[in-house]
Amino acid sequence: MADENDRFGLPVARFSYSQCENDRQLMGAAQAVMEKILKAAGADEVITIKRFAHLVGGARMAADEHHGVVDPMCRSFAVPNLFITDGSVLPTQGSANPALTIMAVAARTAERLSTGKED
Repeated sequence: MADENDRFGLPVARFSYSQCENDRQLMGAAQAVMEKILKAAGADEVITIKRFAHLVGGARMAADEHHGVVDPMCRSFAVPNLFITDGSVLPTQGSANPALTIMAVAARTAERLSTGKED
């Protein structure tokens, strides 16, 4: 926890992110495969920008607690009535910014909460 409290007097979470050697190797392997696919599809030149701005999957959505962190309604399996609606619930992402998908997941969860529907 951080050394500060929020406006409600609760401790503010402190986040830290780093990459281990396995993370770097996985990103390198993924880049090599993607470049190979592009060249096989006929690309004469491939330009790679090394960045990772949209990490997802830290709280994956799944059918049960053995395969993920939240159910299809984004409700945590471990903490009753905790809903997670950011990119962490996505098991993976496509080649583009996931912002619209994240907004759709959040809107769907908000609608279900406001109407009481859990279908």
